[in-house]
Amino acid sequence: EVYPAEGGHSEWSPRSEFDFRLHAFAKEYIATSENAENLKTPNKPIDRLSVERVCAGPALPLIYEFMKKEYPALPRVLETGEKPISPNDIVGKHIIDAGLGKGDELCMKVVEKFTEIFGVETGDVGLKYLPYGGIYLVGGVTMALTDYVRENKTFLDNFYAKGRCEGIMRRLPVMVVKPEIELGI
Repeated sequence: EVYPAEGGHSEWSPRSEFDFRLHAFAKEYIATSENAENLKTPNKPIDRLSVERVCAGPALPLIYEFMKKEYPALPRVLETGEKPISPNDIVGKHIIDAGLGKGDELCMKVVEKFTEIFGVETGDVGLKYLPYGGIYLVGGVTMALTDYVRENKTFLDNFYAKGRCEGIMRRLPVMVVKPEIELGI
């Protein structure tokens, strides 16, 4: 069975001091940023922070700006060099490509934090629905991060980390759906 839901609109729950700083930063960023991803929704103050604001493709530039603030000594490779990108034009693909493909340390911090949040939130869904037939991950960011998620323990460690329910979580298969596009009739 597929359960229809709007889980991305549920509240994001910070789990550490770092997350609380990200939470406060995100609310300010959403109200004021001129980044291309942020402008897809109205720039206005918000009183709550939904999961999708920190765990979907448009969240990557937000987390990138937060990491710049948290780690000011790290080079801003995307914004300097041969083909600099304005912070307002940076999108998730730039960050993932620079982090995973070019070893950009700042972008890797974004990928790591995003993957942590993704694992926690996917695990929360698993606890709520107990889908023993599997959790199926889809979407552009999922496709871009599949190899990283498979090779790195961040996603699964956070997915399983549900205290006394960890045994239940280990019984839930997690799969990535890679769509094949058929051209023609």
